[in-house]
Amino acid sequence: MVEEIQWDCTYDQVLENLEGINRLPWIGLQYANTCCKTLILGESVYNWKPKDPNNIETISSPQNLRKLHVNHAIRLKKGSRFVRNIERAIYEKKKVSDNEKRGFWNSVAYHNLVARVLKTSKHRPSYDDYLHGWSLFEDVCGALSPDQVIVYGLEKKKIKALREHFGENASIERASKVGRYQPVVAQVRSFEKDIRLVFIRHPSAFFNWRKWGAFINSELRSTWSSV
Repeated sequence: MVEEIQWDCTYDQVLENLEGINRLPWIGLQYANTCCKTLILGESVYNWKPKDPNNIETISSPQNLRKLHVNHAIRLKKGSRFVRNIERAIYEKKKVSDNEKRGFWNSVAYHNLVARVLKTSKHRPSYDDYLHGWSLFEDVCGALSPDQVIVYGLEKKKIKALREHFGENASIERASKVGRYQPVVAQVRSFEKDIRLVFIRHPSAFFNWRKWGAFINSELRSTWSSV
């Protein structure tokens, strides 16, 4: 018998009323109980079956991101690099136990910055995609009240759009290089709360989890458990 997989739905009434939201964020079952709430901010989804006329409807379902996250992250034997690599970075080890994986994903929320469905994996978000994404991100933060955010991707226009949206309510600094890449640490003020954002290289490919793990854990509070 397959174990039923669940996420926290207690925020849904507020989330569903947000203007512009088309896919609800993944919210771990222990997220609401963590003393320092962490949001993982991915980038986008794309139409992986462009010749299937029904696929865009599937992707656009409000539950799509959650189902994708179950498929890629919660099914622990799945080898998707963008989830397995961040787990290695968080725990700073190559072989992460199943209990540690569950502990991490159950304690965090996961949202994508870009709301628009990209045509293929080769297409990239526009500046306006990022700008709209930060506006929606702020509303999502108003609902979920995270204290800290791990942002996938170091694109300059993504960071520029953050600055434009938050204006004087954002402070942005470049950190010391991690390998050949320079991470960014930001703080935004929203809904009378300060939120810390750490921008890292996207963990989907060419991701040195040892170096990035040391950086992440030096910048953020570790509140995830192994159970």
